[in-house]
Amino acid sequence: MNLQDFVAFYMVAQEKSISRAAIRLNFVQSNITAKIKRLEAEYETQLFYRHRDGVTLTPAGEKLLTYAEKMIQLLNESKRQVKHTAEPGGVLKIGAMETAAAVRMPTILANYHMRYPEVEIMLQTHNTEELTKKVLLYEIEGAFVADCIADPALEKIEVFQEEMMLLSKRNVLWDNGYSESQSFIVFQSGCFYRKVLEEWLLSEGIVPKKIMELNSLDGIIGCVKAGLGVSMLPREVAEQFDSHKELIHTPLVHENRFIPTYFIYRKDSVRTAALSKFIDDLLCIKTAR
Repeated sequence: MNLQDFVAFYMVAQEKSISRAAIRLNFVQSNITAKIKRLEAEYETQLFYRHRDGVTLTPAGEKLLTYAEKMIQLLNESKRQVKHTAEPGGVLKIGAMETAAAVRMPTILANYHMRYPEVEIMLQTHNTEELTKKVLLYEIEGAFVADCIADPALEKIEVFQEEMMLLSKRNVLWDNGYSESQSFIVFQSGCFYRKVLEEWLLSEGIVPKKIMELNSLDGIIGCVKAGLGVSMLPREVAEQFDSHKELIHTPLVHENRFIPTYFIYRKDSVRTAALSKFIDDLLCIKTAR
């Protein structure tokens, strides 16, 4: 019993005739008959009533027809999703840092979807460390990250430059430098922006009053607005999430004030039409900068 047996069964049910089904499938009639008999032997029941005008499904055949239709639909869907075609289609799995997903991805994805509506985009948000692992393990096709490790398996495209800002409810600057009585609000470990902030604190000799870990951008912005501490985020994020200027935006004075955002993907990954067109779009963004 194989999938072609179900295709033959489905066609006989549609045509109500073994001979007409054979013509539709370009098989000899005996071949179709053998496939039907194989199914009947497997299920130990009669699937068709045979009569002078052709065939009619038995109650058992009616039940099996439902499953045969589903199997054929899945077969056709798998061909559409897996088969390489010049026209982008199927699923494109990518990842992004939460900050990039919030302020950079909407425009990129909207423009891409406008041109390639047949592509279903699945976007995951994680920190840079986790996203890099997912790309290396083939779990996603590419990701927007803030730090590109020197791995020979990875290809990278620098897409943006993010200017880092300190965000606070009150001024974090005093006449003699930065206040040390501040709590700092950060993403969880694995976030490259957190790593840069920690390096800056060390270079300034600042010992934070407290480190608050949150796993959402909304949560971090909300806590800063509530006066619970200081955070460091890209200027684009600060301007979008604090459009009414409730917070003080202070440029980070550090060698990593400007941090590139890369799109990374495996060099040996299957370059579907969907991924190729997405990469083309990113190269255009890079050129236009």
